[in-house]
Amino acid sequence: MPHRDRAVILAFVIALSVLAIGILLPVAAPGGVGVTPVTSPSPSAEIAQVAYRDGVVGRPSSITPLTARTRADRDLVALVFRGLVRLGPGQTLSGDLADSWTVGGGGKTYTFTIRPDATWQDGVPVTAEDVVFTVGMLKDPEYTGPEGASWSDVKAEAVDGRTVQFTLGKPIAGFLQLARQPLLPAHLLRDTSVKDLADSAYARDPVGDGPYRIVERDFDRAILEPVDDYAAPPDPSAAATAVPSAGASAPAAPSATVAPTAPTDIPVDLAAPGLARIEIRFYDDEAALEAAFRAGDLDAASGVDPTTGMDLASIPGARLVKYPSAIFTSVTFNLRPDHPKFGDRRFRRAVVQAIDREAIVRDLLGGGGAIAETPIPPASWAFSAAASRALPYDVTRAASELTKAGWKKTAKGWIAPKTTKPFSLQILALDKATNPLAFAIAGRVAKDLTTFGFRTTVVGLAPSVLVQRLREHAFDAVLLDANVGLDPDPYPLLASTQAGPDGSNISGIQNGDLDALLVEARKPGSLAARKKRYATLEDDMSTEQYMPPLYFRDYLVVYRDTVDGPHPRQLGDLSDRYWDVLTWRLATSR
Repeated sequence: MPHRDRAVILAFVIALSVLAIGILLPVAAPGGVGVTPVTSPSPSAEIAQVAYRDGVVGRPSSITPLTARTRADRDLVALVFRGLVRLGPGQTLSGDLADSWTVGGGGKTYTFTIRPDATWQDGVPVTAEDVVFTVGMLKDPEYTGPEGASWSDVKAEAVDGRTVQFTLGKPIAGFLQLARQPLLPAHLLRDTSVKDLADSAYARDPVGDGPYRIVERDFDRAILEPVDDYAAPPDPSAAATAVPSAGASAPAAPSATVAPTAPTDIPVDLAAPGLARIEIRFYDDEAALEAAFRAGDLDAASGVDPTTGMDLASIPGARLVKYPSAIFTSVTFNLRPDHPKFGDRRFRRAVVQAIDREAIVRDLLGGGGAIAETPIPPASWAFSAAASRALPYDVTRAASELTKAGWKKTAKGWIAPKTTKPFSLQILALDKATNPLAFAIAGRVAKDLTTFGFRTTVVGLAPSVLVQRLREHAFDAVLLDANVGLDPDPYPLLASTQAGPDGSNISGIQNGDLDALLVEARKPGSLAARKKRYATLEDDMSTEQYMPPLYFRDYLVVYRDTVDGPHPRQLGDLSDRYWDVLTWRLATSR
């Protein structure tokens, strides 16, 4: 599945920055979306009057797993749709629509059995045809979403009505994470083309297979209620402790995991939704979201920036929950042959040591993040503290690294080998209007490097302009966010095969030894074997600092104390916070 890779390029530059703040996206006019009544459970009148109210920035415009454009879209998809497997406690994966699966062919084939009680919200059974149909839409040449590249080398076949088999071009251990892809109903969309799906009637009023359905939606909110006779997923409490080894043929338990066992104090009773009503409220900007929370109109404010999160958490009866993410932020240099001065690892190591990353996490992220040493998150099962050796803020050591590399320090700044003028550096970043936090962080990095002796400037660009500059390789350095995944895979960011104009290896690094380590790390195998291979890769990345790391930022949600149940775990996307929504409870009085 080598082209899982290209899904990263637009995701880290735009989706992770623009979708997070919900800008520049079409929305329905007020009153343009009517009430859509559906059959729903009839909880007691007392409970039915109390809705859990979650505020998000952005408004829905296309509520399907393939075409979601805004944060609101993605949150609604997370509640209305589901995939073959789902996130479980800790770092586990559990069965969802699938009750078992087998792995064969050295990790190249995955065969899933769909649960007999799995149905769409219109009562039609979920079948293998739905899986094949969804993968077909993802692989359609007209589909332009970032998820499509991940499926380009995967073949899906219906063995029978409840059994589907995936065949991978190359075995990749992270395929189970890919199987979280929410499905589309073939019986409703068979005659809808990929290019028409985003703006179809279905995308405005979807029929899903998840625990909640949308019963009402207008410009400002969507109301969801539990589905009748919802077939809850299996109890994940009996999770295994390791992934199946390559070539395994025995059925995986309904709660097979990709990581060590989860904490045992997290409730896992998913028999029935604990919230009888969920109301997602939409806001145009974070200031409006913050005002609504302060006014008592919300039980949660989702995806807030660090300053807003800390301010709201100081309100009596509120708390800030930090969800570790897989979003890797780095200062990525152009390592192509026409930028030789960045090719020396001593230069890159000096840059890391000249930046006060601890201060950035403390001051600009409000402590909502973890310092990165490599592209492997500290919260991940694959992280090795021994191999990911820390490079602390130390300008003396940074100067020593440069001196050993032949640089000279003068009153006017550092002078690179074989040059006579002081070294200057330009860092590209998203502009302040698009992403104020990213722009501020780039400014802090530039300040530290200027203090160290580099003449450093920041150029803020609109997303489309920034993407074009990167595609043209017209940059020295860029502040980048990249989602390395919950089963972390730095191959897309660093492999030589991804250094082309449409690839996600933005730095352009081409290193055969590194390529071999990247390929080994993504191969299937036992947990112990995979950890060992990751440690070898992390040791190399820690030494070379191919993408000088900054941090892994947390997703921040402020909850009122009347909300009981949200449990933090590492998330791939903020919408994954609903992984345990069936366990949430809400006080009937506020």
